[in-house]
Amino acid sequence: MRQFQIGLALAVALALSLSLSADVRPKGSVTPVEVDENGLLIVKVRLASKKPSVPDRDFRFILDTGATLNVLDASVSPDFFWEEPEKPKGASSTVGDATGQRVATRIINLKRMELAGMVREDLMAYRMDLRGTMLGRLQDEPVDGILGMNFLRGTRFVLDPIAREIRWWQDVPGYRIPIAYGENDLPILFVKVAGTDVPCTLDTGDNGGIQMNGDADETDHPEPFFTSGASGVVVQGKTVKVDRLDAGGKAWRKVSLDLVKEGKGGASIGRVVLWAAPLGLDFIDQWATFTLDSQGDLPYRKPLARAPLAWERRANGQRLLAERISPASRWAKAGLKEGDEVLAVGALDGKALTIRAAKALIDRGQALTWRVLRAEQEVLLTVPPSE
Repeated sequence: MRQFQIGLALAVALALSLSLSADVRPKGSVTPVEVDENGLLIVKVRLASKKPSVPDRDFRFILDTGATLNVLDASVSPDFFWEEPEKPKGASSTVGDATGQRVATRIINLKRMELAGMVREDLMAYRMDLRGTMLGRLQDEPVDGILGMNFLRGTRFVLDPIAREIRWWQDVPGYRIPIAYGENDLPILFVKVAGTDVPCTLDTGDNGGIQMNGDADETDHPEPFFTSGASGVVVQGKTVKVDRLDAGGKAWRKVSLDLVKEGKGGASIGRVVLWAAPLGLDFIDQWATFTLDSQGDLPYRKPLARAPLAWERRANGQRLLAERISPASRWAKAGLKEGDEVLAVGALDGKALTIRAAKALIDRGQALTWRVLRAEQEVLLTVPPSE
């Protein structure tokens, strides 16, 4: 079954000035990276409080080069931001998400952000309900925010999936490809398809692979995939196998290409590429430095099948539900249905049953017994091993 993709890709809808404070660039700073249930990269960012009586705090932010501005979840206390006084209460702007939907949001100013010795003061951000979107439902512990390009612009760092860390102000040996900035101030890399250079956003906030606009003929034997953004709207696309995709004199070979219809999402390169091998991103001199694979090609990590699970969070508690089940998947063959409440996966039940734990068990590829609640009746299902 194709990966269910989360692509945040928040593009600014208004022309906004960005406020940065000067900072001293520390040498050799390292930031640990948490990889969530969907493959998204999470770092801890310290926010300063406005009140002396309230201590500064560390918050969990998705590292997202596909977001123009930072985002703060609606659950974070107003002690850590100011609202723009000239803006009316309620929505003060809209943003476009990865599926082309417009999302109402408010613009706020963060008093002070700090990460790896870098400090930004009075920095603009969107405030919106991340936990209520599909992103939040696919996380056991929803994040507090998104670290976007108005913090990351002007930095240089290495993403290292082996060490699970970010090394700031460093580079990595490898093959350099120039990057540019698109109309939304997002980093882009040109990928050649059928003789045409397609600008693709380098998007660490997208857990998919390489995505472009287009459609696939049924003779190409496409596979369905689903993608969602901050709006929570789910869009279905098609995945085709391609022999090669060229970029900067090198190529990805024998990879998947995700196709979505125009207006349902843009061209992007996600973590299947950006977290496949150590990668240097230079937002000063504008380079992406790729660690080539053993064949001398651009790196690509085949995504594992996701756990078809999502949280339903309610005032009286939460339930784990079966969602986004591909008709061709082993879960569908076992009889799992959308909306089933999942009570157990193998030996996992109760508090031990989380999306992360279930995915780790599923990734072993073995046959598993699932216990679900359907129409107030418990049902046992045997999910076959992966092929």
